[in-house]
Amino acid sequence: METNQYMDMFLDESHEHLQSLNEGLLSLEENSEDVSVVNDIFRNAHTLKGMSATMGYNKIAELTHEMEDVLDLIRKEQLKLDEDIIDTLFKCLDSLEQMINSVADGESEDVVDVSDLVAKLSSISKGEPAPAAAAPAAAVPAAAAPAAASAGGMQLTDIDRDMLRQAKEGGMIGVHVQITLSETCLLKSARSYMVMNALDEIGDVVKSVPPAEDLEQEKFDHTFDILVVTGADKKAVEDSLSSISEIDKILVEVVDPDAQAAPAPAAAPAPAAAAPKAAAPAPAKKEAAPAKKAAPAKAAPPKKQHQSQSVRVDIDKLDTLMNLMGELVINKVRLEQIGQTHRLAELTETLEQMDRVTTDLQNIVMKVRMVPVSAVFNRFPRMVRDVSKELNKEINLTIEGEETELDRTVIDEIGDPIMHLLRNSLDHGVEHPDEREAKGKPRTGEVGLIARHEGNNVVIMVTDDGAGIAADKIRKKAVEKGMISQEDADKLEDADAVRLIFLPGFSTAEQITDISGRGVGMDVVRSKIESLSGHVDVETKIDEGSVFKIKLPLTLAIIQAMLVKVQEEMYAIPLGSIDSTINIQPEDIKTVRNKEVIVLRGEIIPIIRMEETLQVPHVKDSDEIFVVVVHAGEAKAGIVVDNLIGQQEIVIKTLGNLFAGLKMFSGATVLGDGRVALILDVATMMQQ
Repeated sequence: METNQYMDMFLDESHEHLQSLNEGLLSLEENSEDVSVVNDIFRNAHTLKGMSATMGYNKIAELTHEMEDVLDLIRKEQLKLDEDIIDTLFKCLDSLEQMINSVADGESEDVVDVSDLVAKLSSISKGEPAPAAAAPAAAVPAAAAPAAASAGGMQLTDIDRDMLRQAKEGGMIGVHVQITLSETCLLKSARSYMVMNALDEIGDVVKSVPPAEDLEQEKFDHTFDILVVTGADKKAVEDSLSSISEIDKILVEVVDPDAQAAPAPAAAPAPAAAAPKAAAPAPAKKEAAPAKKAAPAKAAPPKKQHQSQSVRVDIDKLDTLMNLMGELVINKVRLEQIGQTHRLAELTETLEQMDRVTTDLQNIVMKVRMVPVSAVFNRFPRMVRDVSKELNKEINLTIEGEETELDRTVIDEIGDPIMHLLRNSLDHGVEHPDEREAKGKPRTGEVGLIARHEGNNVVIMVTDDGAGIAADKIRKKAVEKGMISQEDADKLEDADAVRLIFLPGFSTAEQITDISGRGVGMDVVRSKIESLSGHVDVETKIDEGSVFKIKLPLTLAIIQAMLVKVQEEMYAIPLGSIDSTINIQPEDIKTVRNKEVIVLRGEIIPIIRMEETLQVPHVKDSDEIFVVVVHAGEAKAGIVVDNLIGQQEIVIKTLGNLFAGLKMFSGATVLGDGRVALILDVATMMQQ
């Protein structure tokens, strides 16, 4: 079988299951009595085991199998959850992530030695004294073993019957499915896996005969039995399996738990003990069963329908689509110019229609590329838990606005900057519990991760209620490291002094730790955010905490811009950065501290002369000066240009590696008449 075509699916789904496992364990750590969470974790571990075994990754399958054994004992209440078990399971997740990443890089899964973890899990599951009656279950946790009553050829335990009764009360039915694969079937494990997945869509698989390991290793003839609880009817169960090939016979019968109460022999009859699949023995817990089952089973059919309506698309294809969209916009602008030059009324009318269509098309392409920031945010609760344990701090992480959407290319890049900011808040921001208590604060520090829309931007904030950043300490360090002179440091206002932390190589840590303090971090954050045409800023109050604010554009491909002229060259300034455009006389420009400024509505705004900044030879003085007032964060500046051409939709094209050093330009655009205009990076210009 050609496994390459399944590799992407395996990697994507493995990461999803690992994320769910992380979230489940964090939730379990807070409330160890929640059995429904244990069931969810068990199901994720089970599916991951089935997938990796099918793909031939036996080390991953072995580790997840041992995890499954421990989780099965926990959910059957034969093992008490403690901190040691939680920590061990977290270590397993870290190892699994490393192994899966290694597989993704085309390397072997053996990069991590998991033998110690497997041995530890094995000793945990064996070391707990279990009641004699439960011994069979402990021996083969993946298959609910002890027999009590039969459904057709399948043995039902007391737990199974209890659960079926509760499902019945919740308006659902138990269904026994017997599958007979064709004699010529080559990949029996893959077929049984497909059967399991199909049944998982329509309900919840309770058990299968024989155990999952036998199924995955194809230790069965051609028949296996499954018990499933579902809100759908018998026909829907049959229909869900009808599309799977290489199946000879499907027997579906509704199970009445009370009619099957007669005792049965302990061993399953030979024909029935034929074969199972991922025997996710879902809810072995009684009181959790009705609530837990009712919701997913009733919601299952629409979930299936939704899945069949979504398509995974490679990001490169979307990039190509975006480029074609850009070409369309360029040609539309060219046609508009032709229409205006030749005064062709009919063309202008058609172009208005075309304008509407291209705008709608552009919006749809943008939306397709949008991904909720939860794709980045959901990895941080685990990190905060680990770091706060390492630092012996009590920290509560609050996440808001994770449904806010950002362009996929931006999503891929912002994970590391946010990670740096969070680690910084945990290490430098939030104080130790005793120190907080002495200041009259609660022992538990609050760290927030907030995302929201602001106009055409997305703002992401990392907040903490810690010690804040002392401006004097920052000034002192910056002077010590020779970054600025003492004179300049004294002139700086506190808010500007705090921003010095974004300078390359700046660090206030007295000793280097694994968490932060190597002097890389804040400057990396700033350069990464600015490479995405964004802006990062900080606000702080001593003993009240700090707020790091990242502002990112919603999209990076097609924007509205103001075209300006300097001598004979055209430049584009993104409209999102512009406050206003004004005409002034030469005498309106004043000099303060050797810097040219203008006063606009009582505000002093520094002037940037494009001729000087771009080193364009000065040709003539004009009586009237055009100024474009721009902003980056809270700061403002006035850019002096020779002429204002007007507003236009432009397509951003990157300058490529050859011009990587030109920080002043964020890209270039092709105008309607074929000329190239450079796009100014306002934030960089203001720092010059």
